Amino acid sequence: MIINPSAHTVIPRRKAFKSRSRYRRQQAINLPGGKQLYFAVGKVLCGVTAFLLLGSLWLGSSILQIDTQISKVEMQRDQLENSNILMRGKKADMFSPETVGAMAGDQFAIHLPGLGQYKFLK
Repeated sequence: MIINPSAHTVIPRRKAFKSRSRYRRQQAINLPGGKQLYFAVGKVLCGVTAFLLLGSLWLGSSILQIDTQISKVEMQRDQLENSNILMRGKKADMFSPETVGAMAGDQFAIHLPGLGQYKFLK
């Protein structure tokens, strides 16, 4: 017992180790299946999470590559459509009666006579 003369009180002395150990003692958690089961489940969940993360990264990069390929194919399709339009225009111009007549006259010397180059026979 410790006596404090200024306060005129008596403070009973406790055993410090015993009182502290009672509050610091960890309570045992009884889990169904035991700790080993939960550690195994935790490891499996970590593995599945890592697998899903890597899979999502791989799929994301694959999607980006596919998007770039699709954009390249669309650009090529646009270029082909433009060249097709130009070629159809050239074809229509080449098969016009004026162009065919000029080409036939150059290659086979077939020309229509102009004004004053022909006479009517009576």
